[in-house]
Amino acid sequence: MRIALPKGRLYKDLIELLKEAEITFDSDGNERNYKLTCNIPGVTAMIVKPRAIPQLVALGNFDAGFCGLDLVEENGYENVIPTLDLHLNKVKVVVAVPKGREDILINPPKRPLLIATEYERLASHWALRHGLSHITIQTWGSTEAYAPDIADIVFDCTETGATIAANGLTIIDTILESSTNLIVNRDSLRGLDTRKKIEMIEDCINWTITEDGKNER
Repeated sequence: MRIALPKGRLYKDLIELLKEAEITFDSDGNERNYKLTCNIPGVTAMIVKPRAIPQLVALGNFDAGFCGLDLVEENGYENVIPTLDLHLNKVKVVVAVPKGREDILINPPKRPLLIATEYERLASHWALRHGLSHITIQTWGSTEAYAPDIADIVFDCTETGATIAANGLTIIDTILESSTNLIVNRDSLRGLDTRKKIEMIEDCINWTITEDGKNER
């Protein structure tokens, strides 16, 4: 069974939690080695960028992976199932506008709204639900800086809302709350051996995050 581990800031907290759950990954002493072995027999892992994980799991390159629920919802793959919330790296996906434009939903401009975002699918769904003609601008980061000079609306994730406020923006809607999840390829669950390994990992993690109120992390 192959597992995708998220590169970057998600990795440290995830690895610490997995160690608490007595699940460890080893790079054979090479810190640049992205291919890891696990202490669970028959399980290997690879470190990849979080945004790639839903697609790689959907394609069957990995049986399971760890990434934010926001990325799962953004990609919308039917054969990718979130099976366990680890309560790590909590963020909210929000809609924000420049101060003074809080009425944009009822008084939109007479042209398509420009929405700056890394979540083009979710942003389009939100705009269509509100009957808004729109164009999404893929930002690839620093989304909050796009309004008001480039975009009318910022559609982004935030931990505390402080960066949004610091850029003179007001949150007008919250789309979803996200944290790191274990995600699984639906087809992989049909294999008895893989399903047992996934259930073992879920049991170990679930025991760890619920013991002594650790699910409040």
